[in-house]
Amino acid sequence: MQIEEPVVDNQRSRFNFLTSIWIVPFIAAVIALWLVYEHYSKLGPEVKIYFKNSGGLVAGQSVVKFRDVPVGKVSRIEIDNKTDGVIVYARVNKDAEAFLNESTKFWVVKPEVDYSGVRGLDTLLSGSYIYMYAKRGKEKKREFVGLDNPFIDMNSGYYYVVKASFPVQVKVGTPLYFKGVKVGEINNLELDIKSKDLIIVLRVYKEYGDLINSSSKFWIQSLMDLKLNDNRLEVNIAPLPILLLGAIAFDTDFDKNYTKDFSKIYKLYRSATDAKEKKVGFAKPEFRDFVFNFRGDVSSLESDSAIKYKGFKIGQLESLKIFYNAKLQNFEAECRGKIDLSNFSSNKNDGFKNFKSLVENGIVATLQKPNFLINKSIIELKETNSSNELKFNKKLRAYILPTEEYVNTNLLLTLKDISKKIGAIEFDKVVSNVNSLLEETKTPIKKLDALLANANKTVKSLERVISKREFQNIGKSVDRSLKDFDQSLKQLNSLLRSYGENSLFKEKLEGLLKEIHDLTSTTNELLYKLNKKPNSLIFGD
Repeated sequence: MQIEEPVVDNQRSRFNFLTSIWIVPFIAAVIALWLVYEHYSKLGPEVKIYFKNSGGLVAGQSVVKFRDVPVGKVSRIEIDNKTDGVIVYARVNKDAEAFLNESTKFWVVKPEVDYSGVRGLDTLLSGSYIYMYAKRGKEKKREFVGLDNPFIDMNSGYYYVVKASFPVQVKVGTPLYFKGVKVGEINNLELDIKSKDLIIVLRVYKEYGDLINSSSKFWIQSLMDLKLNDNRLEVNIAPLPILLLGAIAFDTDFDKNYTKDFSKIYKLYRSATDAKEKKVGFAKPEFRDFVFNFRGDVSSLESDSAIKYKGFKIGQLESLKIFYNAKLQNFEAECRGKIDLSNFSSNKNDGFKNFKSLVENGIVATLQKPNFLINKSIIELKETNSSNELKFNKKLRAYILPTEEYVNTNLLLTLKDISKKIGAIEFDKVVSNVNSLLEETKTPIKKLDALLANANKTVKSLERVISKREFQNIGKSVDRSLKDFDQSLKQLNSLLRSYGENSLFKEKLEGLLKEIHDLTSTTNELLYKLNKKPNSLIFGD
């Protein structure tokens, strides 16, 4: 029996081979091609951004965000050989391509910690990234210059310019407060090279834009306020955020008819007291330059000392130069400042004409210390009996105002001298001499009795003045001395009251009476000053 060999169908084998082995790679290749197509179909253009430094960006990892949504990724970072910066290449998604135009802004978001707080906290885990701001536009762009700070849309608030002529410890981001509510912040700081002033750009949030008008006044928020109210010292400390960050505050008078004027430059004051100082007169501010020359004790003058007239601030010094005058053998201060002559305006005459009339009638500039606790002088315009002339110096381009040499007239020094005189009287010795003289005669003197009664009355008057509220803390030592003096006089008066009229020691007692009379006259003179101005011991006469 012969066995037949089976015949294999090669065509069918080939087909089975293809369908069983190559179908999986084929499907994988199709999926890969689809993914590649899907990737490149969504892939947008590559943009070129110039930054000063990379800011912690990592190629292939850092993303580009638009409206807090990732829309791209940093592809590579190169050194810019033309500048000191770097070039960051980023591939942006196709759905964000329409926003790559003239309005597009890029900046790096990274973790930052400074006095104003913590920014970019979300980058601690994800790393630095590029944030994009844009609106739809017509002009397509692929190259951009990155910003150093986050971009702020001008339509998100109102911007005002404030000028500071003194050093200010503020930074970008320092808050702006109105009655304790944050209504804005500092957007930019610039230094004017010509005027040496600090230009501060404030951004006021859109909902608070109506708070600013022509009457608005800005000042540095104080960290601590000290007030003396009803003989009590009140201390008000600013909230903790202001203590840490500092702040600018403002106040304003509401005006419904006011139209916003963003070209106006506001003045920054040192404190709320300076900003809210009373303004007198009927006209708009009219500043004129004046020059003052002072001799003598000018050490307490400062370049920003105030110029006052009858308690109102009418101007301020702008420059101060102190030098030694060899001819006069004394120090001399050349001061230059501005006076707002609108303070002297009236219904009939303008401020300059009225001020000129005051100078012709004898007004001069003097140095005064308003408070003996603070060693800082102000320039006070004082009326005298002399006749002066207001002259304009073409070389200095300012008016020359007559001045008087500074003389310290502090009443505390006068009271101190009187206290020393009272303490120098040896009452025990005086009484002993009187007793020895009384042994020679039994006759008192009515005139002495009347004089002692007058002295008692004078001392009581002085006690009433010192007992006032202004002197409760200052005149305690003087009050005790006067009471001891009063007690001694009462004992002497009681001793003399029991004797007759004709005395043999009248002439010997005249020296003692003269001393007491001189002391009483000096005390009466002090009482006159104190009654005329009770707080002169604190603020000067």
